[in-house]
Amino acid sequence: TAALESQYGMITYSYYSVFLSSLVLVTAVAAFALSEHYLIAEDFSHPEFYAILLSSITGMMVMLNTSNFVNIFIGLELLSIPLYTSVAYLRYKPESVEGGLKYFILGAIASGFLAYGIAMIYGATGTLDFIIVGKAVKTDSLFQLGLLFVMMGLAFKAAAVPFHMWAPDAYEGAATPVTGFMSIAPKAVAIGILIRILYLVFPQMAGYWREGILVLSILTVIVGNLAAIVQQSVKRMLAYSSISHAGYLLMGIVAYSIEGVSGILFYLAGYMLINTGAFGVLSLLKRGDVDYVSYDDIRGVGYRHPWLGIFMTIFMFSLAGIPATVGFMGKFYIFKALIHADYIGLALVGIGGSLISVYYYLRVVVNMYMKENPDESSFDLNFLSMTVLGICSVLVIATGLFPAKIADVANIAARFMN
Repeated sequence: TAALESQYGMITYSYYSVFLSSLVLVTAVAAFALSEHYLIAEDFSHPEFYAILLSSITGMMVMLNTSNFVNIFIGLELLSIPLYTSVAYLRYKPESVEGGLKYFILGAIASGFLAYGIAMIYGATGTLDFIIVGKAVKTDSLFQLGLLFVMMGLAFKAAAVPFHMWAPDAYEGAATPVTGFMSIAPKAVAIGILIRILYLVFPQMAGYWREGILVLSILTVIVGNLAAIVQQSVKRMLAYSSISHAGYLLMGIVAYSIEGVSGILFYLAGYMLINTGAFGVLSLLKRGDVDYVSYDDIRGVGYRHPWLGIFMTIFMFSLAGIPATVGFMGKFYIFKALIHADYIGLALVGIGGSLISVYYYLRVVVNMYMKENPDESSFDLNFLSMTVLGICSVLVIATGLFPAKIADVANIAARFMN
């Protein structure tokens, strides 16, 4: 254990940071594998695309392996600026440029909130080091406002309501493999660093921030699920779905326990597999530069491309929290932590949100298998992408049936956050 609990100035690493960093890196590898075929089909494959994403990944590593608020801000900017570019990368598509511009403008505002919050914390304590700030027990208004602004800045990256306005347009405008990456990695980083800050730096203010996170989680689950119901684009539906899943993760924070953190880490691991696969399937449903992402477009896909239909069905069932999938186990661990923390009402809100989501997830399956499509043309399925989807599908089922190993690793990581 000691070998993975080290700190060098403003850089720190532990089982916790290694777990989250590993999730980000695996997500990135999958995104690169899926992007190659997608960009070739778009006739817009250039080396700078991969350099942009690598720069963003570097920012994520900085955020996850630091013990200083300065590095949090630097890492956030290094994470964000390349993502603004990657959303608008397909610059010949108006929706791509629009999504990138909205993401940039709102992201700049969120960065301002974070910087302002960090400045307030420094003004109240005279330091930006996590450990020293944590020991400086402050209850004055400046310290509290600093925490509030930091929470707002990180909530934006997690796409929590009401800081989610950028997500639907950015997700829809980006290249589909990039959307999959964006729906997982930045969310994992934002939630991961938010947990460290709240649990380790501001434990004396738990009564203050738990109420705020509770309200955010309820709003995020309700708004995300209700908005997803009315979408006609599968890609946009998954964007709002991603917002609702941020709400479930925030619920785990409210539990304020090792069990809650362990549940969040397990949830993130499963969510990485599911969303990588779901957006990977969508990335293959295209011909030329046209993405086929509406519910009408996927009619009959289960018969024309049986493997794609099977993969997408597994991912939709898991997102809906159907038993025997990793999605079910992830929600189970978080709701169990809430019940043990006497937040039974919040757990019921989460369960209600999950029941609502069954409708729009199963709608995808119904269109693939129970509705005909007069367009009988096929899609170009390449070996590398199908391999990634196959691996994700197998792991979604295997981890759902046998969750103990991943749950044990998540529990160890949760116990060693320092």
